Amino acid sequence: MIKNEKQYKITKKKLLAIYDEIKQIHGTSEHLPAKERLILVSLMTMQDQLETEIATYDLLKTKGSALLEERSIDDLPNLLIEFKIHSGMTQKEFSEKVGIKEQQLQRYEAENFKSISFKNLLKILHAVGLKITVKGAITGDNQSIA
Repeated sequence: MIKNEKQYKITKKKLLAIYDEIKQIHGTSEHLPAKERLILVSLMTMQDQLETEIATYDLLKTKGSALLEERSIDDLPNLLIEFKIHSGMTQKEFSEKVGIKEQQLQRYEAENFKSISFKNLLKILHAVGLKITVKGAITGDNQSIA
């Protein structure tokens, strides 16, 4: 997942390099040896993945509210990053809004918020106004936590 503008630019450059590599392989011959066919398939898979990531980032920047809807709690780290992107905030702006240091936010994002304390998670959720609803697996009842 692309998490910020810097990663977005790097991903676009990587995609252009992949396009060039694919073009070079296609231009060598009609009948490619097995090794080159495998490389081509790998490059095309990477191309698809990067194009999807770029399209998702672009969509978040323009009209991401549809992407920010109901999700599993496991997807909360991505939701926080997507919210930041959709809001048009840089890491610095987002960290200032939530009251943590930019370097700490970078660490959280780099590890998908795995080391964040519950206290800091709630602080972020409250600061940005995200409301989390938990659905009970047994009863289906909704309970809001932030």
